[in-house]
Amino acid sequence: MKFSSAASFLGALSLSLTFAPSLVQACEHECRVNVSHAFADKYQQLSSNYFTLLSQRAQDQIFHGIPVQTMGALDKDNAIKLIQDAVTRAQNTWDVTIYPTVFNTIFIDKPPFKGDCNAPFRVKQPPLGVNWTMSDCHKMDYICGNPPSICHFMPMIKDRIGKKLIAQLRARVGGVDSDLYINFLRPAVDTLLMQEDKFSTFQVALRGNLNQVLESFQDVTDNFANEDQWSHDWDMEIKTLLLTFP
Repeated sequence: MKFSSAASFLGALSLSLTFAPSLVQACEHECRVNVSHAFADKYQQLSSNYFTLLSQRAQDQIFHGIPVQTMGALDKDNAIKLIQDAVTRAQNTWDVTIYPTVFNTIFIDKPPFKGDCNAPFRVKQPPLGVNWTMSDCHKMDYICGNPPSICHFMPMIKDRIGKKLIAQLRARVGGVDSDLYINFLRPAVDTLLMQEDKFSTFQVALRGNLNQVLESFQDVTDNFANEDQWSHDWDMEIKTLLLTFP
């Protein structure tokens, strides 16, 4: 009789486990790192266009108001190269900040994509080696820690990242108190003045021209990382990557 009761209990337990939904896991460290890098790579491509434009504007405007007869072709080429190199170094410094900004925006800032994804139950954890589906992405309609939740809320995530990056980029490139001017363009002008005495007479004009470029460039950055700058193919690329993680 005892044996029969135990067998019945085990049978019922086995049956309940068979039909119980599997617990949904979170986007763990490897998932978070790779997904953040995927977003960061795209924003780096977008920002590269802006730094290229900024470099070109600086080259076009740096000699505004300076008599062309005061400099030879080599003098002008040297000045332009100093500006180009300064903007490139500034861009490289900016690029390394994008990944941590993206990571923190998704997984640290409120509401973070962390926490239990089982209450309420929306999707079933796929077997090991099997990817999540776009259907899972659609169903996971509340913020939690699993890949389908991140996938579902990608428009919101991009909006959060974009706003933060725009603010950071504006602060980095805007005016004489910006990182770009203080740490990159001003030293480039200082180097130019040391190398070419003939430019010392026009140092106020040189610095003023660069400052005007930076001030006017802030308006351009308003559109950086907006949806119209984003390739829709990137959405599918990131979602496909995201849904490969358990």
